Amino acid sequence: MAISALVAAPLAAAGPHDQGSAVAATPASGAPPVAVTPVRGTPVPHLPQSAASSTALAQQMQAAIQAVSPGSQVGIDVVDMSSGTVLVGLNLDQQFYTASVVKLLIALDALNSQGWQPDSDTAAQLREMLSASDDNVADALWDANGGDAIVARMIDAIGLTGTQPPDDPEQWGETLTTARDVATIYRYLTTDVPEPSRDLVVGALRGTSEISADGTDQYFGIPDGLPGLSWAVKQGWMALDNSTTLDTTGLVGPSGTQLPYTVVVLTSQPAGIDWNTGGSALTAGVSVLRGTVGQQRQARNLGTEDDRSTAIAPPA
Repeated sequence: MAISALVAAPLAAAGPHDQGSAVAATPASGAPPVAVTPVRGTPVPHLPQSAASSTALAQQMQAAIQAVSPGSQVGIDVVDMSSGTVLVGLNLDQQFYTASVVKLLIALDALNSQGWQPDSDTAAQLREMLSASDDNVADALWDANGGDAIVARMIDAIGLTGTQPPDDPEQWGETLTTARDVATIYRYLTTDVPEPSRDLVVGALRGTSEISADGTDQYFGIPDGLPGLSWAVKQGWMALDNSTTLDTTGLVGPSGTQLPYTVVVLTSQPAGIDWNTGGSALTAGVSVLRGTVGQQRQARNLGTEDDRSTAIAPPA
């Protein structure tokens, strides 16, 4: 049985400590070729918007996170997928631990193995793993489908350049990835994965429960930071001896419409930081985006008048 590195205890108080150094970004190498059902990988084009605007937002988000959690390292990729415009980019190719964000790859690999036509048992497992972030389901699928070979297959299928399997093949949460690669995973999910698999995964992410299977409040970051918008999120949290991983990732859009924006915020925070504090840091960082998505939509004349009324005003 694979042993997850994720912390199962609910949020508990602890003081911040010095943070371990981040891992330098290096592409995975030496992975054996594995046959997969041919599905086009579509990397996010990453066309920059105004450099000054993107840089200012990135600096504001990083500062907001570090003000709550000093010493945190941060990777950010916020993309308008309809145009490929990067609204915010910071440390796009720096590697961070995935924690439960790797469940996206576990799910996509399981669906691909069934020709993108999942049986009812697999569909139920995947919904539970994604919406409740259930580690027991992830353990079972990790063991049944080859462990770290799952990550290797998805690297090849999607065309990921900064993702690599965990050094310890039993610790799926220690898979490494980059903000750019997570954005590419969401692009692949929304543009290349066939129905009904795409709808199953996005539906499960839309239905993410406030409290996870292990008792953790997983509404930090995107859900709490962008009230009034719709989202489909996969969160991640994990404690190691030298660092704490907290990630908020997902698709975001106006209430009642499609979700055209990808928001990825990965952090390596100090070891032993209080979980509530670490989560609040991500919420503070994501809150900087209030108004940005709404302003982008209005500039592109998207949505109805009612939809536009749900756009978030810029922070005071």
